[in-house]
Amino acid sequence: MARRRRAVAVLGATGSIGRQTLAVCTELDLPIAAIAARHLTEELVALAELHRPALVAVSERTTKRLTRLPDGCRLLCGQDALRQVALFPAAERLVVAVLGLAGLAPTLAGLRAGKVVALATKEVVVAGGELVSRAARHGHLLPVDSEHAALFQLLGGRPWQTGQTLWLTASGGALRDWPEAEISSASRDDVLRHPTWSMGDKNTVDSASLMNKGLEVIEAHHLFSAPYDAIRVAVHRESYAHAAVSLPDGSLLLQVAAPDMRLPIARALTWPDEPPNRGRSASLPELPAIRFEAVAESRYPALRLAYSAGTMGSLAPALLSAANDAAVALFLASRISFDQIVPLVARTLSDGAHWRQVRLNVANLKAADRWAKRWVRELAGGGESY
Repeated sequence: MARRRRAVAVLGATGSIGRQTLAVCTELDLPIAAIAARHLTEELVALAELHRPALVAVSERTTKRLTRLPDGCRLLCGQDALRQVALFPAAERLVVAVLGLAGLAPTLAGLRAGKVVALATKEVVVAGGELVSRAARHGHLLPVDSEHAALFQLLGGRPWQTGQTLWLTASGGALRDWPEAEISSASRDDVLRHPTWSMGDKNTVDSASLMNKGLEVIEAHHLFSAPYDAIRVAVHRESYAHAAVSLPDGSLLLQVAAPDMRLPIARALTWPDEPPNRGRSASLPELPAIRFEAVAESRYPALRLAYSAGTMGSLAPALLSAANDAAVALFLASRISFDQIVPLVARTLSDGAHWRQVRLNVANLKAADRWAKRWVRELAGGGESY
């Protein structure tokens, strides 16, 4: 049976995941119905010329001249542009790879419209998990990040069942072998020197703190309806084993694949069909040694903090994610040291206890996000003890 050529819309087309998604679409011969980014940049225009989408959208209004957009390509601008792309009838499949809560409204719109949404923005599920879970009853939500895509594959697309344990693997980040006493002296360059993956700066910092895995625990809770005590994390240096599921009979299923984001992207773009064989089949004799280690909590306090925020529920995960965004930005700007990131996030989560009594909706999520980021900056700038 011939594979269907599902038209795709890509939000965050100029980012790392967006660019890889467009490359996979070309490889799979999938048409591009729309592309979107925050700004109308030269790169976005070049992508429009290459892929010839019917829509190009930017969430920030622009005064740039539009004469370079290809014929037949319409431009959407403004805060509602991404949501309009999500509702574009010609796009059957929506890939959401924009930063932060900017991806929430289009994700909800696409799901409510019954579309397949391939999600690469973990903050959308971390902050708005309950809203996303309700909207997913109308459409299909597919994780794109390697760990959750692996769990989705291991579980056969079904939710968690009693007796199962879901395992997420973590590389341990750039500082995994540093003496704990020396971590406070780690420079920006030290933290960004990831041993396995090539990612954006923010994700690389989160990998070093293990906050990325803490956010993924919250994400797994919502994606697979699993209780927090059934979700575990192990350090796996080689980054070939992306997830595992322990079964009630004592056996364990392990998903192994090369550390290549194009594989989970291809799976999401072709689901429920299998992606075509791309000539990279795993071979057991060729696999490197696969080792697993327990997470040292004293080295990675961010993980325990994330479990705590997830258990609190309501707007606590949104505060955690937003505060971490702001603290990481301060570190990357050399305003704080690496070991100040988690204490800042913890202080913000504590000081923002009043937000956990607020009704969970999109407007309040955005307000809590703004408050947490502003509070982190005030704490760091005001010289307060944290």
